[in-house]
Amino acid sequence: MGSHRIWLSIVAQVGVFALGVGLWLALSQGYYATALVCGLAAVGLAVAGVNSPAFHLARERLRARLSPAPIFTAELGRRRLQMLLDQAPSPLLLQTDDGQIIAVNRAARQLFGVAYALPLAVRRTLVGDGGDLFTPGQQIVWEGHTFAVQHNELIEDERTSQLAILTDISADVRAAEATALRDLLRVLNHELMNALTPVASMSKSALDLLHDDTPHSRELAIKALERVVARTEGLHDFINAYRALTRLPPPSLQPVRLSEWLDVLHESFTAQWSDKGVSLLWEVPAEDALIRMDEDQMWLCAGNLLNNAAQAALEKGGDPKVRLHATTGDSSLSVVIEDSGPGIPAEHGRQVFMPFFTTKATGTGVGLSLARQIVQGHGSDLSLLPLSPGDPDALGGARFAFSLSRI
Repeated sequence: MGSHRIWLSIVAQVGVFALGVGLWLALSQGYYATALVCGLAAVGLAVAGVNSPAFHLARERLRARLSPAPIFTAELGRRRLQMLLDQAPSPLLLQTDDGQIIAVNRAARQLFGVAYALPLAVRRTLVGDGGDLFTPGQQIVWEGHTFAVQHNELIEDERTSQLAILTDISADVRAAEATALRDLLRVLNHELMNALTPVASMSKSALDLLHDDTPHSRELAIKALERVVARTEGLHDFINAYRALTRLPPPSLQPVRLSEWLDVLHESFTAQWSDKGVSLLWEVPAEDALIRMDEDQMWLCAGNLLNNAAQAALEKGGDPKVRLHATTGDSSLSVVIEDSGPGIPAEHGRQVFMPFFTTKATGTGVGLSLARQIVQGHGSDLSLLPLSPGDPDALGGARFAFSLSRI
């Protein structure tokens, strides 16, 4: 049937050609009526041929032959996408399911000096032997520049890849470091001058009294020297506190069972503060979870926060209370530590995390600064929450919050 239609189409085309020849001959001889008949017949055959299946089949074959192949189309789309990615100013890295890290765009290839994949030596320089480029809150340093890493998960054909976007934050980091250095130098200058000025004054007074060489003068000189010793011991404690801040090692992040970590905190707090009348409100999730943390550092951080809360609650008097409220989400653990103390004045809200800032007569001003440094090392932040006057369950004092990644 198909071949029959094709032959009919061929016959129609031959007929059109023959009628066209007849039309030309009739016109040349002056037989206009005959020429008209030949022309109408040729048009009819041509219309029939165009509407025939054979004509459509031939047209589709020609179109398919002239149209680009699927492989060519896919390659064209890939090149267009690559051109768009190469225009992005931020370096893009792709980690495949086999662990290979690929420089996706021109900015990434120029930054790391590679044509395609990052060699193992470059990866070790970026994140070390056991580090992960795609850890939340990760920052990397390369050739003097600091980059913040944002990542997204890509799933295609049941294969999972991680896309990392590197943002150069070097200018912000340098500005923050300069500000922190100015603040630190200001605090150091203030603390050292407060310690050294009376030491120099009392030492001179003691020397003058010893020159008098009388029993009363010697007694006064001894008292002055005792004050000098007390001041120098305080300065020694201050220096030790400064060393604790500057020598904090990077956290060793490991899976830690939440229930065990909370049990240690509860036992430590109870042993230290229950005899002093401080009540602990313990609000923790019933289900257990694995949390990514440096257990020792986070115990020190949470312990400092709980101890500060207990001291503040006792300072106000009445019925001193401390609350630890922990909740787990799909990907994180949130912790809020609250006390019934006098709270932190609004004018001190931005200073409480500054090293050596304290409102206590015997405080070092290191606890909150060290706690925040530990939490930031875990990719999070320690924040002072605003008071909640309308909350009937609020204890009325300071409220500190931080979060950790859940496994």
